[in-house]
Amino acid sequence: MAISEKDIPRIHQIIDVALRHGSSVREVVNKLEDALEGAYTPRGYGADDLDIATLVFRLGGRQLLFALNQSLGLPSLRTLRSKSTFTSIVPTIGPIRNEQFDQNIQNIVISTRAHSELQSLRGVSLMIDEIALEEMAVHFSKYNKVGGLCWKHSHIVEPVLRTYEGAVDIAQKIHSGELHLGKELTVIGASCFGEDEIYPILAAPTCKNEGASDMESILARAIDRWDRTGASTSVGPIWSLATDGDATRRAAGHKLFVKIPLPMESPLYGTLSNMPGLNLCTGENEVTLDFDFKHVFKRCCTLIRSPAGIVLNNGRVINSMMLARYLVWLPAYDEAAVTKLLHPDDPQDVPRAVELMLAIIDFSHSQSHVMTDSFSTDIETHADLVSISLLSALLESILTPFINVSLTLSEQFEYLSRYAHLAFAFFHAHRRSFMSHPLYYDTQTVVKNAVFCLSKQQLGAEVETLL
Repeated sequence: MAISEKDIPRIHQIIDVALRHGSSVREVVNKLEDALEGAYTPRGYGADDLDIATLVFRLGGRQLLFALNQSLGLPSLRTLRSKSTFTSIVPTIGPIRNEQFDQNIQNIVISTRAHSELQSLRGVSLMIDEIALEEMAVHFSKYNKVGGLCWKHSHIVEPVLRTYEGAVDIAQKIHSGELHLGKELTVIGASCFGEDEIYPILAAPTCKNEGASDMESILARAIDRWDRTGASTSVGPIWSLATDGDATRRAAGHKLFVKIPLPMESPLYGTLSNMPGLNLCTGENEVTLDFDFKHVFKRCCTLIRSPAGIVLNNGRVINSMMLARYLVWLPAYDEAAVTKLLHPDDPQDVPRAVELMLAIIDFSHSQSHVMTDSFSTDIETHADLVSISLLSALLESILTPFINVSLTLSEQFEYLSRYAHLAFAFFHAHRRSFMSHPLYYDTQTVVKNAVFCLSKQQLGAEVETLL
């Protein structure tokens, strides 16, 4: 009755701690009674507690976190600082400059790894993407500058607030459209192969008006500053640059990282030249382009769900209408569940995209006995099942290496190689009816980059540290 009338903060944690200590039912009840009276608060926080506390601290500040710590039992600021790592990045105020890269690389990457005693060199992947940003100008008291302005056009104003007239000039230029508030934040991060940590090295507000040449300059500068700050020798050389399916970054990445044929004197040449069909063009220092596999999964499912669908070698069109007829054959899916898979509320939902791909694979495996029956009387159904089996093989080849952690390295690359050959055969036969040119380019680039990175790792260290 007491519990029903009064909320006990973190009641699940109280019970969990008591059970882990082998407490009896009576002792658990006593703990709950103490918690009701405010005499007992359980120790220990999970990852979700720390994430919620961080969000509260970032959005509401230390006073809100203190209030929720007292009322709901969230971790305090002291606990948060002892159990979490706070990264302080130098923001981009005005145009993107070398000093911003240099300070972030030195303070966030080199110094952090030196203090954590991470001394072994690793291959490094730079990753670039945008995150949501509230469109507003902000005052950075530390620098006495106005932030939140797009980096591309902010050179036309003086961001330092020296006079009232300077603030008025910024406001007028925003009002006239010469200057813009950042719509999103362009973020570049560095990740070492074999490690989970991501180190941000650039955070620049963008108005989304950059061209391929602008993005090319940013990417080239990021790599140049990585080398000039000594990160390539203290952390590791850059092996690849990964992005999503953004057309501007794809064009810039292609120009930068698919321009130089792999020279015969390269240590990689002996292995990679014996792989027929592999594109051996790279950027300076053999840096390759890569694409985020999660974006690839989403775009593959968007293609499958579209009315035009995907055409495979037997000429059948696989789209949401066809799949809706057959996926309900799976025991785990009824009509409502299939509808959610094929028409999700959020098309950007990666888990839902993976679930759809797995459902197609499971369905194909469950119907293998039907597809091997060459005397089937239902010719249309048999043709549909054969086409779905081809799609299943394609999806399984690109999906499995990234989600099945039990695979050996050889098995992962067997899947990726199978995808590259299947996709080439289908694209050669049906071109855009099979897959758009950008999506085909991106998926094949993912495979190419994996091959290059494995070859580099084999040259420099044990294979086990790659994935």
